[in-house]
Amino acid sequence: MAAGAAALAVACSAATAPIPEGGVTVQEVARALQAQGYKAEIGRDRVGDPMITSALDGSNFRVLFYDCEAGRCAAIQFATAFDVKDGLTLSRINTWNRERRFGRAYLDDEMDPFVEYDVDFEVGATTEAVGNAIDVWEAVVPAFKKHIDTD
Repeated sequence: MAAGAAALAVACSAATAPIPEGGVTVQEVARALQAQGYKAEIGRDRVGDPMITSALDGSNFRVLFYDCEAGRCAAIQFATAFDVKDGLTLSRINTWNRERRFGRAYLDDEMDPFVEYDVDFEVGATTEAVGNAIDVWEAVVPAFKKHIDTD
């Protein structure tokens, strides 16, 4: 039984790797997305920072990277937008922001809704923490879609 526990400990430590101070790399986040069954197309945003494009619950989303130095980025942001016929009301978006802890929402100039989720990795983390951030996003997107009635 001790050998089985030791093997489990080795497997868990291999699955959860530390991420050093300074943040995550685009490759670490891409691998975490892929490990959870998502596509992860690596590219660049309009200012040249790393970006990942993926999809969840029938909706495309991006992972944007902030405060990047030497390939490590201190923060990431999951973001998606929806084109809603006739837009939404500010009251509807404010209700989301008031009632939800994760996923900040706002409206663009056409009253179309956006939802974003920021994660700070500046002081380091683990690959498990990156996976947890993906888990939160997996909960935010369908809940937001239900809130804005896009299903």
